[in-house]
Amino acid sequence: MPKKVILDVDTGPDDAVAIIAALLAPELEVVGICSVNGNREVALTTDNTLRVKALMGADVPVYRGCEYPLVATLTPGRRPGIPRREGQIRPTGSRIQGDHLPFPATDLTEEPESAVTWLVDTLLHAEEKITLIPVGPLTNLAVALRAAPRIAEHIEEVVLMGGGHRVQNTTPMTEYNVWVDPEALEVVLQSGCKVTVVPLDATMECYLTQADADEIRGFGGPGAEAVAFLVDEWLRDYRDDPAMKGYPGVPVHDALAVCAAIDPSILTDLRPVCCHVDIAGGYADGQTCLDLRARLEKEGANCLFAFHADREKFAATLKKILKNG
Repeated sequence: MPKKVILDVDTGPDDAVAIIAALLAPELEVVGICSVNGNREVALTTDNTLRVKALMGADVPVYRGCEYPLVATLTPGRRPGIPRREGQIRPTGSRIQGDHLPFPATDLTEEPESAVTWLVDTLLHAEEKITLIPVGPLTNLAVALRAAPRIAEHIEEVVLMGGGHRVQNTTPMTEYNVWVDPEALEVVLQSGCKVTVVPLDATMECYLTQADADEIRGFGGPGAEAVAFLVDEWLRDYRDDPAMKGYPGVPVHDALAVCAAIDPSILTDLRPVCCHVDIAGGYADGQTCLDLRARLEKEGANCLFAFHADREKFAATLKKILKNG
């Protein structure tokens, strides 16, 4: 039987690939999709999620989630520019890094119920445990766990994209999803849920190349064509990006979490660790802090952390999904 999953997204390009993969994968049954503030304000991430839903002709409900992080924006200057409102980020010429994904606008609307309310109600009444795949800030899940801690008993696993050990992308110490709402990840790590962290250390190793994009385009269908288009555009953007120029391909961060929910062996060097998040507001605010000490007394592992991933297995898994879909 397919694994029941709930996606939680701040939909930009890599979230779009993750959604497409989850909708097409026969191993997964997407129960619903929640949007959250992150890559852009929640109004935009919801609209982008609905555009992907319309593109795929999917019959899956979309629930609009939290507008703000738990507390990170309450202190002036702690999270400047969050939420990222429409028009706030100066256009760069990129066709996929703007406020709206370059997919047709749609008159589809989100469900009237909030994402948090729906998560609590769905999980409390689930007849079987559900796997959650959050690939944006974890605000929705954190609020739901605070409101109804019992939902943890109904969660099979949380496979999240976020954080980093040696690799960061927002400050010298932080990854973006965790940086936006560090307290939310800490709530999830302390919830007792089984948590698998898919960090930048793993996602940066799972890239798609131009040859991959050309092969995927040949599969046909709206999902494959959309993914190929997005990879093409990423590669074009990276040629002008000093941080990514010369990189062998496009890391599709969020899609790795979906593929790992299907086949955990894609994640290599997956270790049980004690992980906490720096929420002190200083230079390391939002850092995922791992206790890797071998000889000193440990608090105990609270998650599985993927230090590496298998690029070839990731690409093969994603291609299989897109081809069969």
